[in-house]
Amino acid sequence: MMKICKRFVVLFIAAMLALPVGAQADDGAKEVVQGLCGRLLTVMKQSQQLGFQGRVEKLTKVVVEAYDMPAATKATLGVAYGKLSAEEAQQLTDLFSRFSVYSYAEQFDGWDGETFEVGEPKPSTEGSLIVPSRIVLKNGQATEIDYLLHQDAGRWKIIDVLLDGTISQTAVRRSEFVSIFRRDGFPGLSAMLTQKMSAMGSK
Repeated sequence: MMKICKRFVVLFIAAMLALPVGAQADDGAKEVVQGLCGRLLTVMKQSQQLGFQGRVEKLTKVVVEAYDMPAATKATLGVAYGKLSAEEAQQLTDLFSRFSVYSYAEQFDGWDGETFEVGEPKPSTEGSLIVPSRIVLKNGQATEIDYLLHQDAGRWKIIDVLLDGTISQTAVRRSEFVSIFRRDGFPGLSAMLTQKMSAMGSK
């Protein structure tokens, strides 16, 4: 009887110790999204003083740290990614990183009372998590921007963004970028991304 009780106590303590670990793991994913949203809000409020390049500088570190850019780049190109050399894959990942930062700097270019709300992580496929968020206008209207994260070297990283909760940013980009890659190869895709960034920066 005593052995059974001891075994029960050990199992109970182990279970109780395991719960905070999972909670902390989920909180880590939420913190990544909260950090990104917090920096976006700061940049939005300082948008006019910063200008486009200033917003790029303010956003670069947080975006690069929040995203798993190699995984996001690979997912965007799909099977076409396998046709890249190691050097091309690295160059394209760097371009995607800059392109993502530029996109944020272009889209979040002012503030009119908007706020961000970040919800609790929800399990997704293959051990990934979805962290729901909303950008809320001052009139109360809200747009869902959900983030898909997975673990990379023990840290939660964003690999996709779901606009309105359903529209995958990766899928949207894949439909455009893969066709260019198939037609013009790596040089053509690189040139297109560079041209898009130049256009953003000139506004």
